[in-house]
Amino acid sequence: MALTKESEEFIANLRMYLLTSGKNDEEINAIADELRSHLEEAESRGKNIRSVTGDSPEAYMESIRSEMATDFFGIAKMMPMFILLMLAYFLTGPAIRGELSFSILTLITYPLVAFLGIGAYVFFFRKMSVRKWSTKREIAVFMGIQFTVVLLFAAMMFLDIFLFEPFYIPSREMAWAIAAAGIAVFIVSALWNKTWITVVLPLFLFGPDFVMQFIEVGQARQLIISTSVLYAGLALIIAFLFIQNKKQNPHKL
Repeated sequence: MALTKESEEFIANLRMYLLTSGKNDEEINAIADELRSHLEEAESRGKNIRSVTGDSPEAYMESIRSEMATDFFGIAKMMPMFILLMLAYFLTGPAIRGELSFSILTLITYPLVAFLGIGAYVFFFRKMSVRKWSTKREIAVFMGIQFTVVLLFAAMMFLDIFLFEPFYIPSREMAWAIAAAGIAVFIVSALWNKTWITVVLPLFLFGPDFVMQFIEVGQARQLIISTSVLYAGLALIIAFLFIQNKKQNPHKL
């Protein structure tokens, strides 16, 4: 039998909570299937989700999480792709623009900011999975994290330009090779994770820079075009996710 929207949403939230807690994917699927069976049986008897999960969804999810072992091997398998993806985001844009250089500051702070950003997203998704946030609040928090990460990267770029001398500047040919490698990483990551976001977001981020390498555009206009395309792309992505969320959860405002 088909489950209610509330039960379907709870199962999806449980999956997210366990996934962001570093649990094994196969075990998560098994637990989700078992929970689905319990909910189907309960609903067939006219009972609601609380008859299975209790009055506190957060306590129920936490009890399951505490009984599962952390999948350190699974996390370790994901780390190489994660590191390559972070490097691709750091290097592709400057490589396309011919502005790529390496300094002590970039080697230390860029990975640090990236890990802080990932940690913030993981924390956000875990909180979102156990609490019934409105779609507006979810988008506001997501955009807040995104804005903070971008601001930190901008601050690091500003300090790097004015306070630190680069110790290596690749040739233009090497820069194009690095950009091509970054694009390959985005495509492989999309296939690996079965998600379109790691291709579409870089397209908005770096697509304008690539096109403007072959046309004569002033620096000020380049900045305006790149920024406009980026924020227009983010707006389209958020609008798409919002519409999808509304279709799946029509009563969630």
